[in-house]
Amino acid sequence: MSKPTFASVIKSRGFKYLWINQVLMQLAVNTLNFALIIWVFKLTDSNFAVSALILAVYLPAFAFGLISGVFVDKADKRKLIILLDILFAAAFFVFPFIRKSYPLILINTFFINSLSQFFTPAESSSIPMLVKKAELFVANSLFSLTLYGSFMIGYTIAGPILNLYSISPIFYMGGILLLLGSFFSSKLPPLKVVRPEIPSGGLVNLIKSETGQTFGFIRSKLPVATSIGLLAGMQGVIGVLAVLMPSYMERVLKVHATDASLYLMLPLGLGMVIGAFVIGRFFQTFPRRFLVIPSIILGGILLFGMGVAPDVARALDATALPHRIRHLRYFFNAPSLASSFALGAFLSGLVAAAIIIPSQTILQESTNDQNRGKIFAVLAVLMNMFAAVPVILAGGLADIFGVTPIFIVIGVIIMIVGLLVLWPGTFFKEQRLPLSVKEFLGLGHWSK
Repeated sequence: MSKPTFASVIKSRGFKYLWINQVLMQLAVNTLNFALIIWVFKLTDSNFAVSALILAVYLPAFAFGLISGVFVDKADKRKLIILLDILFAAAFFVFPFIRKSYPLILINTFFINSLSQFFTPAESSSIPMLVKKAELFVANSLFSLTLYGSFMIGYTIAGPILNLYSISPIFYMGGILLLLGSFFSSKLPPLKVVRPEIPSGGLVNLIKSETGQTFGFIRSKLPVATSIGLLAGMQGVIGVLAVLMPSYMERVLKVHATDASLYLMLPLGLGMVIGAFVIGRFFQTFPRRFLVIPSIILGGILLFGMGVAPDVARALDATALPHRIRHLRYFFNAPSLASSFALGAFLSGLVAAAIIIPSQTILQESTNDQNRGKIFAVLAVLMNMFAAVPVILAGGLADIFGVTPIFIVIGVIIMIVGLLVLWPGTFFKEQRLPLSVKEFLGLGHWSK
């Protein structure tokens, strides 16, 4: 049997249409996300206001997360994705009329992310229905490759568009891309599994029953629980970075936040794209933990470095940054603070890919068509649950103490977690851990 490749996966029936829809959706959403973060910061001059915006992204998971999983597993995912594409487009076209109203921006952001609670599990649970199990890792790598590529392009073009034309063209462009996405998703085959009978207690009892079964399944599968924890943790870190990024740009690096498109988001997205390509191409059979654990530790080091870099640069007299970056050649002649910041962003992209792709693949390999939508809905709830509190705290604490101490604390915590998992035998006595945990971590850690 030939080894799966990106080309062979794209040839799978229907997968290419799901993939194209994903590219268009992610390009629209990522451009919008960066633009809204900058726009709200400029509108309010407050980190806490950006926290509220990010909270409007996370709260829908609490309202619809578990319900959406049951609904997605019962629905024809093809019809659901088409409908959601159209509703997303409509919400984008509303934004130009409310762009100067911070409360209305929050409400529309909440609505868009309520739709996402149905779209994300529908899309994620459709992939295994369109490709063979042996192709899952490559399919996820391809999805991650285009996800990160869309992230890179969307976040890179958002800043220049904001500088040149303000924010309304971003809304119109996103709406058009989403309408195109609905056209391609209409070409998907039916994506519906056999629907079990609804019990006599009705839909409410069905949701309670299936949610209980889902959490029971997660508790019984340590790799699934760990993957969900990793992805949830990543969501929290991403949320905190989104809150602090405009302030870090303008108050620490002393440049316009919109210029972050060129020397923060571009290298970050490039790292994600290269990471997804390399992992999908060369690491299909590589043990997942050997990718994930070093990446966690490196991620902590990079965040810690973001916190201490300004002080180190001041000590070395290397803090001078141009008022506005106008040429890419700046990267090659930059002072040490800026060049190391761009390098750190690139490495962060590699780290993100090395954590997300294996974790996502484990979830899909360990579930089936009947429960996969519910598992990914629970994932969405937990991701947003773990992210909501840090996001609120980060915005408020950054207004009080500044942004760099937040990065230092988060970096130290992540490094400690990575080291605990890398060398569990050093920190935990053998008799203190259940056998299932020791087997998962590797019994060799406690061997004489």
